[in-house]
Amino acid sequence: MAAGFGPGCAARPARQFEPAGPEEARRALSAWEEALDRSRALPAARLLYKARLVQGLLQVRGTLAVSYGPGFLEATLSGPFGAPVARYQDGALRGEGILPFSVEAEDLRSILAGVWRKGIPRLAGFEGGDGLLRWEEPEEADAVLDIAGARLRSLRVSRGEGALLATYEGPFDPWPGRVELEDLQSGNKIRLTLIAREPLKDRPTSCR
Repeated sequence: MAAGFGPGCAARPARQFEPAGPEEARRALSAWEEALDRSRALPAARLLYKARLVQGLLQVRGTLAVSYGPGFLEATLSGPFGAPVARYQDGALRGEGILPFSVEAEDLRSILAGVWRKGIPRLAGFEGGDGLLRWEEPEEADAVLDIAGARLRSLRVSRGEGALLATYEGPFDPWPGRVELEDLQSGNKIRLTLIAREPLKDRPTSCR
């Protein structure tokens, strides 16, 4: 069983995930529950990321300011001098001269938290201390889970408009320190490095 997704996966040999035994399955699913518990404990917060949006020849560097909490998500991408260049609304990051980067708000909350909250996964394979998790509904998805760290290395979600790939680096403290999100159909991607966070006291009243 092979899985080759991740940064630069076209240039790397596909990982070979072998069938897992009962003890490996127990450890992997226990680690996944730990990851879910960590995500459920995340407070409403303002998150500030160093951001790089790549769409073909277009590259936008700046910051992404996110207001995050149960039932809502707002985000603004600002350029190097602080001027807003795109906003997240109606399920997509949109701005003048920027192709919409579509991610449903519930999905984006999961990705920023470093989990996938739709459905229940099964362990589809095991290799080198990592487990391959697989979801078959409500959408097909695969994730590589670092079992010892109870944290995702990557997540790929199949969608009608094109698959999404999220890859993670750095610590989860408790938020993932670095995440890259790519639309595999268009090749558009956004790379985020968390640089600041603070509690969110005044919560928005709606999810966008």
